[in-house]
Amino acid sequence: METPSTPSTPSTPSTPSTPSAPWVHAARRRGSFAGTVVANELICAEHYRLTVRVPGFPPSAAGQFVQIECGTQPPIGAPRQLEWIPGQARPLFADPELLEPLPLLRRPFSLARRHPASAGQVDLDIIYRVVGKGTHYLQQLCPADTLSILGPLGKGFTIPHDMHLALLVGGGVGIPPMFYLAEALAAAGKAAVAFVGAQRDNLLPVTFVAGAPEASSQGDPVPNVQEFSRWGFPTVLATDDGSVGYKGFITGALGRFLERTPVPREQIVVFCCGPTPMMKATAKVAAQCGVGCQVSLEQPMACGMGTCQSCVIRYQPAGAADWVYKLTCTDGPVFDSADIKW
Repeated sequence: METPSTPSTPSTPSTPSTPSAPWVHAARRRGSFAGTVVANELICAEHYRLTVRVPGFPPSAAGQFVQIECGTQPPIGAPRQLEWIPGQARPLFADPELLEPLPLLRRPFSLARRHPASAGQVDLDIIYRVVGKGTHYLQQLCPADTLSILGPLGKGFTIPHDMHLALLVGGGVGIPPMFYLAEALAAAGKAAVAFVGAQRDNLLPVTFVAGAPEASSQGDPVPNVQEFSRWGFPTVLATDDGSVGYKGFITGALGRFLERTPVPREQIVVFCCGPTPMMKATAKVAAQCGVGCQVSLEQPMACGMGTCQSCVIRYQPAGAADWVYKLTCTDGPVFDSADIKW
């Protein structure tokens, strides 16, 4: 198994003299790669696990993401043809980009896992929920199909040296980056507890361990989710309707755990990804309990590289006189929750 690339701080490999990626930026390699679909499996009612084999993909860290082209686009400058019947009104526009429901922009997806394949290739796991044109396109992919992948992008999570316990809080499609982070934490020799929330049981994109204890309705950690238990970490499950585990928001289970744990607060760090209201609530719980909190934001992104300026957030670190704008795609997506003007 490949050793995770996430050390105690996000990986920043030095710029090679002859980069394998098409370009180098801020000492972090990233590029556009042609990947081949290895598997595309349904894992719950609306989530799929897409595994893509990518040659020469640069080092990556938990919390980083990729931009995927979710469709076949006409080549730039390609001639346009339109069948027109005499006597009918000629349409004003003929380009497919304007007449057909094509997903023109790449879609951002967090990395759920990275593992080695054959020499010089890695397999990337992408977990997505089918909600729109882009993800409907991904849903139709079969093994041997190809994809254009841009990445790795953004800045990942930081694992502090003096942290004793990590609390991984994920909701919905914010759960997958916690799988990658769990592997990095295990490699760093850290203890962790995962907190996984969803609206109902059939929207949990996790694999349950056969024969393991059922999820606790009281919010007690149980080693029953394979993606975390494989690294020795237990999980707290919460659903809004109580169909599995703790009934209510995952922040309720998190607050209960923090009230009861004997681990000193200064040795605990919360890592969170999910819907913005959930992350805001998690940040509030962490602040009230006096523990650090890193959040991976899910702002809408168009380019993923800081060009379009569409994913701005308000940012004000401690001691700053006023807030400024930061870009989620390049300054983040991971930030200290205390520095964000929610």
